[in-house]
Amino acid sequence: GSFDERFLSLPAAVIETAMQSHQRYFPLGGNRFAFVANGGDPDVVRRGNENVLEGRLDDASFTFERDVKAGIDALAGRLGSIVYFAEAGTFADKTKRLVGLVDRLGGGEASLEAARLAKADQAAELVREFPDLEGEIGAEYARLAGYPDAVSAAIAEQYLPDSAGGPLPGTEPGRVLAAADKIDALTVSFSLGHKPTGSRDPFGLRRAAIGLDRLATEGGLTIPRELLPGEVSEFVEERFEGLLRDVPVEFVRAARAASVPDLGSVARLAQALAALPDERLEPIHTAYIRASRLGEKEKAAAKLDPSLLTEPAEKEVADALAAMEPEIADALERSDFEAAVEAGARLGPVLHTFFEDVLVMAEDPKVRENRLRLLLDVRDTLRALGDLAQIPR
Repeated sequence: GSFDERFLSLPAAVIETAMQSHQRYFPLGGNRFAFVANGGDPDVVRRGNENVLEGRLDDASFTFERDVKAGIDALAGRLGSIVYFAEAGTFADKTKRLVGLVDRLGGGEASLEAARLAKADQAAELVREFPDLEGEIGAEYARLAGYPDAVSAAIAEQYLPDSAGGPLPGTEPGRVLAAADKIDALTVSFSLGHKPTGSRDPFGLRRAAIGLDRLATEGGLTIPRELLPGEVSEFVEERFEGLLRDVPVEFVRAARAASVPDLGSVARLAQALAALPDERLEPIHTAYIRASRLGEKEKAAAKLDPSLLTEPAEKEVADALAAMEPEIADALERSDFEAAVEAGARLGPVLHTFFEDVLVMAEDPKVRENRLRLLLDVRDTLRALGDLAQIPR
């Protein structure tokens, strides 16, 4: 079949959706389409289907022209009267949050402009008729209004990835806006108690969390962990356990407790820990476990007192800690996980000597508590690399 070429002025996605979702036709490019009919006179059946499709395209053309006449800025101005969802304010409220999040994610001018216009098509008549095309329609309206291509592309990409294995946004502004949209959806939903339960996830929060993880890893976007409050952070980072298929879950759980500043670093640290040969991981793991077990056994001093360090081996541990702690912190900040692990590994032999030469549970309570504090400091320093107790040895 075919349809009047005047409808080619509509966005291609609108034409294809009218064909595929409404009528189950096969787009053939241009103004042509194919369909399958089980019987009937071909010419009669063809004309009937052409009439049906043209009727739908005629309706779409009418609403499209009304939207374009209003303009995307005017549509954005109507968002204050459209509820995002119950108790979550309007789309105008969401737009303000998106702009703030994009700014905190380091988005540039194109990202901020896209955030301001991202939800404008929620006020468009065409989106009411074709709800699956939200974002794409807004992008077309931005293009027709003369906004830069980077702005239009970001608006079109804001919902990507829209499935666990779906494509990521192809532009930097698109990735920033997509991350902001997912952070807002997760944060607002969790704050209102709309958490997934069992197989139920009506707001698509698992999909949003996986998308955020993929933007941070595959997309290379820096997403500060501070943007994800408590439960949201746990929920999002937990998705790495299924997403990082080459990393045992124990290493992911260990990395989630690390002092790394952004979401992507959690994944990269988990991968780095999992890739360590046993001979390099063992000294760090042993030091962490032994320090944790003994240090938590009895009451420890609130703060280490250097004047109570009398044995050479315990002084050596304290000196190693003083040098190592800033080194580990700096390496983690730079995402140089190999350097961070190498620094931590140097504690292994020093701590081994400490346990051989020093009686931790000394009779003098002040000395004993100080040595226990030293062990807890070892634990806390190594914990910057993650909760290594999660890793079975």
